[in-house]
Amino acid sequence: MPPIHHLPEEVANQIAAGEVVQRPASIVKELMENALDAGATEIHVAILDAGRTSIQVMDNGSGIVPEDLAAAFARHATSKIQSADDLFALHTMGFRGEALASISAVSHSTIKSRTAQVAVATELSCEGGRLGQAKKSAGLVGSTITAKNLFFNVPARRQFLKNDAIEFRHISETFTSIALAHSALRFTLKHNGQDVWMLEAGNARQRVAQVMGKKANERLVPVEENTDVVKTEGFVLRPEHARKTRGDQYLYVNKRPIRSGYLHRAVVEAFEGLIPAEHHPAYVLFLTVPADRVDVNVHPSKTEVKFEDERAIYAIVRSAVKRALGIHQIAPTLDFEANLGYHVDLNPNHSPAAPQIQVNPSYNPFRTDSPGFSHQATARESLDFFAPPSRVPHDQGELTWEAPSLESSPTSGAGESFCLALPPHFAVASLKNGLVTVHIPRARRHILQQRTAAALHEGEPIAAQTWLFPEPIDSPSLPRWEAWVDILPRLGFQWTAEGAEKTMVAGPYFLAASEAMAWLDSMLASDPLQEEEALTSAVHHWLEEWVRNAPLPATSDLRQILDELFACPNPWTNAQGKPIARILDGAALSAQFH
Repeated sequence: MPPIHHLPEEVANQIAAGEVVQRPASIVKELMENALDAGATEIHVAILDAGRTSIQVMDNGSGIVPEDLAAAFARHATSKIQSADDLFALHTMGFRGEALASISAVSHSTIKSRTAQVAVATELSCEGGRLGQAKKSAGLVGSTITAKNLFFNVPARRQFLKNDAIEFRHISETFTSIALAHSALRFTLKHNGQDVWMLEAGNARQRVAQVMGKKANERLVPVEENTDVVKTEGFVLRPEHARKTRGDQYLYVNKRPIRSGYLHRAVVEAFEGLIPAEHHPAYVLFLTVPADRVDVNVHPSKTEVKFEDERAIYAIVRSAVKRALGIHQIAPTLDFEANLGYHVDLNPNHSPAAPQIQVNPSYNPFRTDSPGFSHQATARESLDFFAPPSRVPHDQGELTWEAPSLESSPTSGAGESFCLALPPHFAVASLKNGLVTVHIPRARRHILQQRTAAALHEGEPIAAQTWLFPEPIDSPSLPRWEAWVDILPRLGFQWTAEGAEKTMVAGPYFLAASEAMAWLDSMLASDPLQEEEALTSAVHHWLEEWVRNAPLPATSDLRQILDELFACPNPWTNAQGKPIARILDGAALSAQFH
């Protein structure tokens, strides 16, 4: 073994940076949290090339005195805590003293800061951990921190970055998660010079509507529960807006965004019976816990925390959400304080009357001479090819058989093919040596799912239907727009753009405008690397609704549906393994008469 030696400071900083700076979004998170700790009321973030080229965060906080600028770039240098005991009484977002040191170790970083006590700002640069010379500069009160050429000295890390659309989506999600917890502050986000988010100061409900879209405002259910263990407040979205894919789940502890599968399960359990299995409700929940009962010093990203009494918090969160759903008449509740006299007759002198029913005691369904026995019913049952043999009365003159009407069929001669609708949702068509029976709703659904899959793989685009009233796209969808911009036209979506604003003017022909916009929102909320899975789930949901409400088509349309169905690679069963079409030939008929 080689002798033990101290790592060079430059190497140690790069190793530490690997824990703090995982991608450009990590830098945005650390710098925004520093701005919050500085008491800023306005935070502006500017991004170039999804953070590869430049990340800049500007605030109007208290600023840094010139003498402390060099220390700001040093590892384990902070103004947030003084001793280990302060870790159990944290009231700031940051406390490790590693953020700026880690950022400057893998980028060309610059701090320009000014306090209210001085007339000019001071600027200091640090490239790869090497400090430059401080200089005076014009600037407002507050701090502007810029990180350029991310991972310039760690090429391997730079190669592992995803494309710009994905990296900027992570930046946008980090930005909005912090902005949601501070509705009284103003936030802006620019990407390549274009405004993406402009969040004005307001209340919590207004901020949620700004981030989730204007339509979300009417879907919000307020949650509020105050206990000695934890104070729970915020909003959940109504059950009908739950999705199979994760998205729009925001959980905070003392205004710090965290990830907790355990507490997420508490919210899901509160929706039990209201949402389908494997669906995830959307929510924005703020938990306030005494600082000495929660440990945030678990992971460098500070998104994982440990509670002193996690099980109690789990139960309280679940109860708070369930109670909110009940108060707003979304979940069924029992009111134990209501006057039972309004619902139940408690007078002991009154006895409930027995129900009055009439029966025929001499009726025997197995005897042909029983009252009510119908020769007509027996005859009709016996004409079912797939029914077991049954005794048919010898007097066929009593039977009344109504042959299927062929007036709707375009053919009339013998030997010609025919296609008949068989309510409620079947069609029967002739083949050369038999008949085929088709489940029309499943056939429609199967055809459209095949078209969607083909459109995703550069196949023929889905036909579009122009809308009478165009639908504007909510600003929360725009940060994820670039990842889908090449896919949406193939799915039948068409839009117009005026600057950063986009308006949908057409959508898939099988969806109404409102349904198409809901489908679009679910797609834009999913990961573009898994678009096929997200689209398959979404299209299945909307096709179910569309097919369920669609009437049985006319005969001419039935023929087109059958032609399209049997052009599919597998027209017999759908993706769920359920039958779509079945053939009745001579052999199948013969088997029924043995």
